[in-house]
Amino acid sequence: MNKKILAAISMLLVVAFIFSFAGCSSTGEEEATTTTTIFVKTPLPTDITTSIDEESQVITDTTYTPEMLKANTATIFEYFNLHINEIKGTKAAVNMSQSKSIGKAKDAEGNDLPFSENAYINSAITSLDSYMLHNDGAELAYGEDMVAFMPVKGASYVSALTLEDIESATCVDEGNQRTITLTLKSPALPATIEKAYDMGNVDDVMTEFQKAEKYLTVDKPVLEYKDCQIIIVANVETDEVHTIKYVKNIDVKTNVTGQGSLADIGTVPVTLRYSNTVEYTIDRTAPATPADAA
Repeated sequence: MNKKILAAISMLLVVAFIFSFAGCSSTGEEEATTTTTIFVKTPLPTDITTSIDEESQVITDTTYTPEMLKANTATIFEYFNLHINEIKGTKAAVNMSQSKSIGKAKDAEGNDLPFSENAYINSAITSLDSYMLHNDGAELAYGEDMVAFMPVKGASYVSALTLEDIESATCVDEGNQRTITLTLKSPALPATIEKAYDMGNVDDVMTEFQKAEKYLTVDKPVLEYKDCQIIIVANVETDEVHTIKYVKNIDVKTNVTGQGSLADIGTVPVTLRYSNTVEYTIDRTAPATPADAA
């Protein structure tokens, strides 16, 4: 009798298990998963400097060797020049934004350098950054001539850079977006900067100092262009560049001499970094016409 009861209970458990298992997928349909395949038009070496093992969480350095970095830079730079130079022959609407700032220059090890040894001048430079520098913007309508609007004024090209001007070129592909960063050699020659982009200079900072000449006079500055970059974002499926960012950094060295009530300051060496970033967003979408609306 006990054996029959145990057998019945076992059978009930088996049946219950089968029904409960079936209930987990009672719809009889598996969740559909969609995979988006992105076809890269121009494969490029990508900038992967480290890798991580998800299980062990061990980070492995896979930084390119100098020889590989040099070869990759040449390949990426060739892509950059080809597609950046196509832009001026393209019909597009362009939005430009610009930002400027004053910060601290850096030494060879990347450490911040003080503006000066005088607290009053340091405070004045900080105030200069907060109220004098501002953001600018401009727009170009679809179909208008881009030649005079893009960084190299009046030229038929955007980039006249050569490989000898470039410290490194890296590429990062993420989804359908490709980000390429060109870093110019530091310190860069002014002539190199000017053929890379024409986007203002440090004169506006010096002009602001001159407004305070009753209290401070400033010597002619010595300028060094450092860590200057051009960053583009393109569509990996079409190679069409839709964002260009120009980053100009100028390390400024000068002497500031106190005048009038500030004569006791004497002459103080000053070092600062003037940064100017201009970004262009390019929209190739043709505007709708009355015929399209109809």
